Amino acid sequence: MGEILLETQKSNKKVCEKLLIVTLFFIVGIITGITKANADSYDITNYDVNATVQQNGSVWLTQKIKYDFDGSFHGVYYNQDINGIGSASDVSVETIENGNVKKIPLSDKKVNNTFSQTQSEKQLKLKVYHNVEDKEVTFVYRYLLHGVVKNYEDTAELNWKIIGTHWDVALNNVKINIVLPQKSITQLQAWTHGELSGNTIVSKKQGNVKISLKRNPANTFVESHIVFPTSVTPLNQNTSNQKVLKTIQKQEKKLALEANEARKREERNKSFSKKIMVFLTVILIILWFIWRYRNPGHKMKKMPPIVHSYDIPSTSAEVTQVIYKNKKPDATAFSSFILDLASRHQVEISESDKKKKDFNVILKDTTLIRDYSIFRVLFNTVGDGNKFTLSELKKFGKKKKEGDQLFSAYSLWQTNVLANAEKVGFKDDKNISLRKKTLAWVITVTILAVSTLFLLASNIVAFSSLQVFYAIFVYSGIRYYRVRSPYSERGQEMKYQIMCFRKMLDDIGNFDMKKVGDLVLWEQILPYAVSLGLASKVIAALKVNFDTAELTTMGVYYPILIGGNWNFNDTLTTSLGSAITNYNSSSSGGSSGGFSGGSSGGFGGGSGGGAF
Repeated sequence: MGEILLETQKSNKKVCEKLLIVTLFFIVGIITGITKANADSYDITNYDVNATVQQNGSVWLTQKIKYDFDGSFHGVYYNQDINGIGSASDVSVETIENGNVKKIPLSDKKVNNTFSQTQSEKQLKLKVYHNVEDKEVTFVYRYLLHGVVKNYEDTAELNWKIIGTHWDVALNNVKINIVLPQKSITQLQAWTHGELSGNTIVSKKQGNVKISLKRNPANTFVESHIVFPTSVTPLNQNTSNQKVLKTIQKQEKKLALEANEARKREERNKSFSKKIMVFLTVILIILWFIWRYRNPGHKMKKMPPIVHSYDIPSTSAEVTQVIYKNKKPDATAFSSFILDLASRHQVEISESDKKKKDFNVILKDTTLIRDYSIFRVLFNTVGDGNKFTLSELKKFGKKKKEGDQLFSAYSLWQTNVLANAEKVGFKDDKNISLRKKTLAWVITVTILAVSTLFLLASNIVAFSSLQVFYAIFVYSGIRYYRVRSPYSERGQEMKYQIMCFRKMLDDIGNFDMKKVGDLVLWEQILPYAVSLGLASKVIAALKVNFDTAELTTMGVYYPILIGGNWNFNDTLTTSLGSAITNYNSSSSGGSSGGFSGGSSGGFGGGSGGGAF
């Protein structure tokens, strides 16, 4: 009586393996960040800027922007904000692709491998036409910005949002190098505003300022505020007789203090978030074990091995399939249902076209129309009121209204069969409820645990400890799920008997069928062979064990399953499947400092770019 345990465990194992695989992929996807971008997207993997300040206060700017394209694009654009300074001139563009440098000519024709430019009082707009698909390309912009530095009475000032707020994607590996026209500048000071995780290095000896960020978020500016002696830019015509140095230093000291306080708050918030997440994860896992202890459910009993059984199941062929698979009946179950009706002369089945593998299904008992909506559709809508052919059924469903009728009626038949199966009490509602709750536990804890592990990535001890704790929880959840069968004790017994019966059918070629029983018995067995997916084996064995004269005594089954040109079961399941598929298819301090928040009011905030 017993391989039901083995079969049920196999089914449960598949569910648990799928759950574990999904969980693992979810963890890997979150932690490693390997989720693929949508079609036709791009990343900016490197953003290098070199700004060389001239003695007259202008700046030669070179920007190397590396795009990683995923999909097809026609080019890129960049808008340089010049509002508040002079103008831009001497623009040139290059591409670097597979190590090859190519100069891009200026043109108004908007053809491939050219660029266009327009300039107003506020912006220099550059558009590079360069067809590209699924590759990396670096675009190099060079131009001269006039009037960037302003010489005051007591200091020269460069106040510039080198990266503006008009980038709609994050900029990765940002490196900015600002080079002054003089070295050994003892009074050089610089501050950077923007993302607080950046780094600023001021070299008085070399006369430069280097800014770097691992990642600058989309729509976030990076502003450099630099002061130095006016002797560094002696030819600058952009001058003022005001004294501003002390005001600038005071302002930057205030911004630096605010930035440091913001960093402290962020660290405190992160630390608090980590503790809360760890606490919630641990508590949920502990609560799981308490819930598991208080809800033991009904553990699956060990059964004896499967043996051959010649006892026909006590339930109909379609209900037998539901109990065996624990699913709604499929098209083969419906075929067995039709065959059973034919054996009881409520319908008549005959070949209608030998070339097209077609069959007639003729109504003999009009109560079928009254009792089953599926037959009202098949005979009255698919057919002519008295009969329908399988070729007509196969074509059916292409129109939404007709397909909706068939699909609804077939679904209702499936639901009714499932309800009839449930009446025999084969399900364990308690265990089914516990299994659903277990899945909910696993999914909830997984989401929380993965998020927590992500936050603890830098703390090896805490990360490893929580990882082990979570692994124990997952093992416990899978174990609990597997040993609580969705079958009741009666259901396990029924499935065991069906499995023994099916094993006999599966091994049917290994024994003499005549010793088991006469053709009357095998005539009763045939619908079950159809619903259990072994019709072909049984029919082949019948042809070997019985001669034609004997087989012709099998009534309605011989011409449509055994001795005819085509197999009715195969044709019906194909036709019904096509009709349903058709419907579904036709039916989305003042000293130099690092990064600080706020802004010192530099120009360039409207700069940005992208791809098209």
